[in-house]
Amino acid sequence: MLFRLLRRFWANTDHSGVKILKALLGVGLLNILFGMGYYYFEHPVRPELNLLDSIWWAAVTMTTVGYGDISPTSLQGRFLVAYPCFLFGVGLLGYLVAIITEAVIDRITRKRKGTMKITLKNHILICNCPGTDKILKILDELEGDPETRDKPVVIICDNIQELPEPLRNRQVQFVKGHPYLETTLHQANVLECAGVFILPLVVGDPDSDARTYAIGSIIELIQNETGKPIKTVAELVNSQNLRMLQRANTDGIIVSQGINESMIVQEFLHPGIHSTLQQLITSREGSQLYVHKATKPGKNFRDLQIATLNHPDDIQLIGLIRDGKHNLNPPKTTTVQPGDSLIFLSGESKDFTTFEEGVAS
Repeated sequence: MLFRLLRRFWANTDHSGVKILKALLGVGLLNILFGMGYYYFEHPVRPELNLLDSIWWAAVTMTTVGYGDISPTSLQGRFLVAYPCFLFGVGLLGYLVAIITEAVIDRITRKRKGTMKITLKNHILICNCPGTDKILKILDELEGDPETRDKPVVIICDNIQELPEPLRNRQVQFVKGHPYLETTLHQANVLECAGVFILPLVVGDPDSDARTYAIGSIIELIQNETGKPIKTVAELVNSQNLRMLQRANTDGIIVSQGINESMIVQEFLHPGIHSTLQQLITSREGSQLYVHKATKPGKNFRDLQIATLNHPDDIQLIGLIRDGKHNLNPPKTTTVQPGDSLIFLSGESKDFTTFEEGVAS
């Protein structure tokens, strides 16, 4: 079996690794042959010469370094060994350099055009590229949070030929293909990723929701078949398609329709509310809203609020999620139940962990 695999690998002349290996083996073989030939003709006239010195001379000669510490003196050593060593050595080394250069250029091209298999782990996938500006804003938000700041980002889409330069400058990687195909998702190493963002293919186009649903469904299928959880958040254009996307069992759904209309009314009624909400939803400054599973049920919501006020970290408990329903500022007599999630306002997500380990114990 091993011999068969090696033979198949060796016969694959299109693979740059095979070409480089063959060239290296050729250089090594010629180095030894020329060294042995040099030793055969030169040793009789130079008894102090050994085989290692001869091989060293062959390597220096093939690379055109030419230290001059050893040189042939016999006629046979000069014309039967040294002369062919010049020609074959320089030619084969030039071929090796050309192959390596070609392999590097090919890798860069494939990486730019999105045809390489991603080997990253704990990375973030972004399905679809509705625009460079939108992606850059998402990158800014990811870099603003300590939990996602150092995670690499990979974009999967089929509507661009190669990654735009602003995204390449941000070290974003690219997989070209349909994100709703299982083969494309595996090429992006979806099983080892930290999470997936599903964006609409075209901003504001309700028809993009069907594609979003297809991507979410195939990711859910991969998750069920492998047993590995894949955190997925999708952006929906039309709120009427919310029920459809919920069937894909994505972890989070953002509905863009209606947000601007609601915001403009609230800004009219309460001037300045837009800036307040903008500060809450960005990870680049100030405090943000976080959701954590309640690990200590049975406690009174009001008591937990008082405990957060007395805690040294800047943290505020403002609501809870129960049975999928979000309740901000619930009645103070509410008792936290198993399965509830708590909504809190803090500078970092880890603040709540230290709170539960300390005050809430």
